[in-house]
Amino acid sequence: MVRYALGDVTDGMVLGQSIFNPNGELLLAAGFHINEQHRKRLDELGYHSVLIEVEGTEGVIPETIISEHVQREMDVTMNKSVSELNTVFTYRKITNTTVREVIKQHKPSLERFLAPPGLARALEKLIDEIMNQSAIVLNLSALDKANREYFAHVINVTIVALCIGRKYRLDTEELKQLGMGALNYDVGLIALPKDLLEKKEPLTDDEMTALQQHTVFGHLMLSENPSIPPTSSAVALQHHEHQDGSGFPRAIKSSNRPPVKDFSRPNTIHRFAEIVAVADAYDMLVSGRPHYSQKRSLMEAMKQIVAWAGTRLNSEVVKMLLTMVPLYPVGARVRVLNAPVSQLIGYSGVVAKDNPAKLDEPQVVLFETKHHQKVNPVMVDLAVHKGILLELIT
Repeated sequence: MVRYALGDVTDGMVLGQSIFNPNGELLLAAGFHINEQHRKRLDELGYHSVLIEVEGTEGVIPETIISEHVQREMDVTMNKSVSELNTVFTYRKITNTTVREVIKQHKPSLERFLAPPGLARALEKLIDEIMNQSAIVLNLSALDKANREYFAHVINVTIVALCIGRKYRLDTEELKQLGMGALNYDVGLIALPKDLLEKKEPLTDDEMTALQQHTVFGHLMLSENPSIPPTSSAVALQHHEHQDGSGFPRAIKSSNRPPVKDFSRPNTIHRFAEIVAVADAYDMLVSGRPHYSQKRSLMEAMKQIVAWAGTRLNSEVVKMLLTMVPLYPVGARVRVLNAPVSQLIGYSGVVAKDNPAKLDEPQVVLFETKHHQKVNPVMVDLAVHKGILLELIT
């Protein structure tokens, strides 16, 4: 299977993997022949890419950190939680006093909606699957979702944060606290007006100030909930704080230390918030986020994250992220830019298998010439055949 950008999908291409909406309902089944109407509908639902069957790539299955059924369970649970929270904040006004009053007035409802048993169970399954991975290699393109809601990115951020936590050998309880913080880190946005969140034009200074209040609102909701530990609610408050003190809401600093247990770090950014900040930056750049960033290529995204390391983001956490992100994700389309055998230049294909020891040397199946003529698929291992330079087709 090959991952095609939605705009590159042509009529008659065969869907390689079933697509579900956030409620777990089947949208399109694998084997379906896609047409213009389907592409338009998928675009409206927020899809950027789909898996397509291509002869010779049947064995190429993009690796995901979590299984499809666990992903769907998390999608459904999060979608239900967000819908219920919307019923509490129906007024959506930009006034601190009103928000605080609503949080106090609806405390029992918020406790049920923010930490329902179903969410805790889904999180435990998510952690179990991450803990059972032999190697952590991130491929966010495999987690494309049919949801344009502002909260659609939360699950991606949670997965990335938990993978970073596992690489740092956090224990299960720490991962639960990190995961709960990541799932709710942007929950304060629910208290803001929808027209502010959905505004296409640049925000005014007053609107940006109002948007930044989501960290405080989220912390207020979570800190009042006995089911959510303080370490988790700290993530909501501090995920926009920067290492150099230029962040918000409190402009506190930190010291770029590894995010492990350390009782000598008073008045600094909480380590879980530092992890989520890096996960959020990664997802924001590769997926795009209103008012913060347009979608970028993986290479551009990683360059920006490295540029932010040490000042905006914890440099140690960024280094750990770099060990997990393949430049060429499994299932991605690639083109040969340069090769010792000149005939291969311009050929295109798909990344068939990553190399965890060296993420820039995957195995690739080439199946099309530079003139777009189909050829018998050939496997090329970049760890063996040196000197081949690839580019992602996006």
